[in-house]
Amino acid sequence: MNYNIARQQGSGNAISAVIAAAHSDNSAGWAKPVDLIFFQEVPSSQTAALQGIVNAGAPAGATYARATFTSSSQEDSAAGAQCAFYRIETISEIASGHTDVFTGAGRACDRWLFALNGYSSTAARFYAYSMHLAAGTSAASTRESGALSVRSNANGLGPNVRAFYVGDFNVYSNGEAAYLAFLAAGNGQAFDPLGTGGWGGSSNAFKHTQSPRDIQTGLVGGGMDDRFDMHLATAQLVDNEGFSIISGTYRALGNDGQHYNLAISSGSNSYFVGDPARSNALAQSLFDATDHIPVLVDYRVPAVMSAVMTGVPQRVIQGTPVPVSVRVKNIAAVVSPLGADELEYSVTGVASVAGSGSGAAPLAPAEAVTTLQLNTGTVGLAEAQASAWTLSEAAQNSSIDLISEFTVISRARPSWVAGSVVTSTTIPVSVPQGGAAQDVDVPLHNVAWTTLQSRLDADFVSLPPSSPVSVVSPLPTMIAQFPGTLRLRVNPSGLPVGVTTVSGSLLVTDEDVPGEGDATLLFTVAITVNGSSNPADLNGDQRVDAFDLAILLSQWGNAGNADIDGSGFVDGSDLAQLLGNWG
Repeated sequence: MNYNIARQQGSGNAISAVIAAAHSDNSAGWAKPVDLIFFQEVPSSQTAALQGIVNAGAPAGATYARATFTSSSQEDSAAGAQCAFYRIETISEIASGHTDVFTGAGRACDRWLFALNGYSSTAARFYAYSMHLAAGTSAASTRESGALSVRSNANGLGPNVRAFYVGDFNVYSNGEAAYLAFLAAGNGQAFDPLGTGGWGGSSNAFKHTQSPRDIQTGLVGGGMDDRFDMHLATAQLVDNEGFSIISGTYRALGNDGQHYNLAISSGSNSYFVGDPARSNALAQSLFDATDHIPVLVDYRVPAVMSAVMTGVPQRVIQGTPVPVSVRVKNIAAVVSPLGADELEYSVTGVASVAGSGSGAAPLAPAEAVTTLQLNTGTVGLAEAQASAWTLSEAAQNSSIDLISEFTVISRARPSWVAGSVVTSTTIPVSVPQGGAAQDVDVPLHNVAWTTLQSRLDADFVSLPPSSPVSVVSPLPTMIAQFPGTLRLRVNPSGLPVGVTTVSGSLLVTDEDVPGEGDATLLFTVAITVNGSSNPADLNGDQRVDAFDLAILLSQWGNAGNADIDGSGFVDGSDLAQLLGNWG
């Protein structure tokens, strides 16, 4: 915002109200606190008072610092100096960039160098020139000389300079030499956001900035009929790339275009469409504050890239195709999507990640997703890597490397025995006729397990209907270097003396990771029902001998029919009882 406050000859409260209205101005479709405020005609003795006015009009959460201020007795007596305030949450001043450019009539143009907070690119820095050129129809040549001095300074900043020129130019038409000096070719060439057409007459009333008053009481009157106050910008700030003007947001605050040669408060004001009370209140403040009205311009800020990679598993089975996603979004802090430059991005996989993609990422929380492919062909620890980058002008986080570790593992090796893969087994069980149900523990192995091999889960046991064999839950899971235990329950009730076989299957799977597979192990439970009343006669042959001892030793430490004393597992006590019944 730039605003000529005419040495604060008007109402300070009204100036504060105008500034507050600028902060809440939503005529462009949104409202946000003004980030930069440039004042013209500020005597050095009034800067403290002006700081108070700025603070009084500031919304919650917005704090303003005064940029480098310079003046002289000559400038103070001529009209006053240029004074700038910046919002510290969004803007920083680079003090070394400040200088004064003499523009004639005892006046100087101030040049500041500002940077957008949160951006490291030098393309997020810009120069601001604020001036008050000589006034009056007879001072055209002085204005031209001043404009040329400013242009000479800007030209010296080199090609592609990012700069804008604001203030009270006091030019009367689009043909005046001072205006044309800013538009002339060269490093610091300016462009007028309103175009280079004229601004005279009622058809151009919306461009006028002086005077909001129809009476002259120290402040100039005469009504709205001049476009003295302007905002011009170099090519780099009007190209819709990076930090640049948002088209259509240049406006004279409170000017509804219906007050040509009238006070801005004459009759009814319609600046805020559909809200005459608000419009009229602003118009009255403009009338009471000074003999100019502010010019407001909205700028978009460069994009800020965010990129994350998702879908990379911690562990994955070798050879499994795994899609991973790179999610890109623009996290620029703006109140409208129009306030952020477009984020054009590219993504490519590196190392164990294949594929690429590109596009335009939306403003957060929306995001663009590129799907890549994870290479899982080799067992071992690996890195999933991808890079995201953008060439959008001055974008923050212009390149992001994404790295995530994962482990490729081989499949589990299920087996009924420890040393090799055996997928079918017979489980002998001997029970006395009419005896109680017996639990039999069957070890389940994951052969030669290492940390680069899947753990093993037992998922489901299939048995015939009405089988005398059942499963005691839970089934073993996450079997690694130590075997799991499949516990079967054998109920001899109703079985004849002799051998009864029951066949079943066990479905096993790899651990719950991408690419998990399954396998089926077969087993047969050979149930020997003996008619002997001797509990140590484990095979029912009416003798206690080496065959019974073999059965006991095969069940050692587990449950089974060799648990003669009923302790829940086979141990030395059961061995003692078997030996005591030998023969």
